[in-house]
Amino acid sequence: MPRLIMELSAIPHTGIAQRFTTTGRALGIVDTELRVVQPVEIEGQFYKVDQEVVVLGSLRSAVHLTCSRCAEEFEQPLSVALDAVYLPQQAISSERAKELEAGEADVYAYAEPAIDIAEMVRDKLFFSIPLQPHCMVGCKGLCPSCGVNRNTISCQCAEEKLGSPFEPLRGLRFS
Repeated sequence: MPRLIMELSAIPHTGIAQRFTTTGRALGIVDTELRVVQPVEIEGQFYKVDQEVVVLGSLRSAVHLTCSRCAEEFEQPLSVALDAVYLPQQAISSERAKELEAGEADVYAYAEPAIDIAEMVRDKLFFSIPLQPHCMVGCKGLCPSCGVNRNTISCQCAEEKLGSPFEPLRGLRFS
């Protein structure tokens, strides 16, 4: 399994394309709530402008999640755009770094003679996971009365119609 390292001396002035393949474990993702179930495939273009290194590309993988509506487990394929700017460690608190961040660029630091894109890949992977994952579009979720998965079983529970929470205020009169 290759490390996600790009030697600065290997980046010509015209840029270079590079492919990497890694795993969630190699990226340090060992959370029991999030399992990366397919290899993480990374395709990137590296451009060097003075001391800045611009990385553009994409990553593909899949993660194992639990649906927030029906509590069923499922695999979610991921395809994420990669874009970041790497600055030397000593320039990470410079005005240029602040300008890039104000322009909403993801800024990372590198130490000579190479950049390690593992942190950026891990960040992009985590930020691509939905806060409330759904196993499918239109997931019906669990019945609030009996708790069955309404995607697989039709229950006979009558859904209680909830009135307005402001209903008790209707009788009040203000003078």
